[in-house]
Amino acid sequence: MSEKKAKFTVIDVIIMLIVIAAIAVGAYKILPSITGGSKQEKTEFTILVKEQDQGFADAISVGDNVTISLTEKDGGVVKEVKAEPAVTMAYNSIDGVYSNEVIDGKCDVYITVEADTDVSDLAIKTGGTAIKVGAQVPIRGKGYASMGYVIGIND
Repeated sequence: MSEKKAKFTVIDVIIMLIVIAAIAVGAYKILPSITGGSKQEKTEFTILVKEQDQGFADAISVGDNVTISLTEKDGGVVKEVKAEPAVTMAYNSIDGVYSNEVIDGKCDVYITVEADTDVSDLAIKTGGTAIKVGAQVPIRGKGYASMGYVIGIND
């Protein structure tokens, strides 16, 4: 019986280089989050809670400790609260135009929260909750709870 000796071709070498490059890029992206390539910072971010009663806005006060996750671990301190009348876009079929209409008895609440966060190249996190613009986060304090969207981050 004759044994065939394995031969490497140029295509085999190219495939091996591509696989090694993919592993290197993956390790470069994942390694900082595993090894703690982040730094601790205080970060302020603003959460918008839409169409709430005025009582919700009145219940929140500066200095409140709030939880911004479904667990009790991730939290921060309220730095600013601002309430504005809630507005919706309505279509007027008679005139054929859209207009902004105020919703009676409802307000949009802007809550600025300061929290201890882990800031890395990949994410800003407070505990297990990622703070990203557009992310929906729960916000709970003593006497109130709701869901809102992160609309701004101030490092």
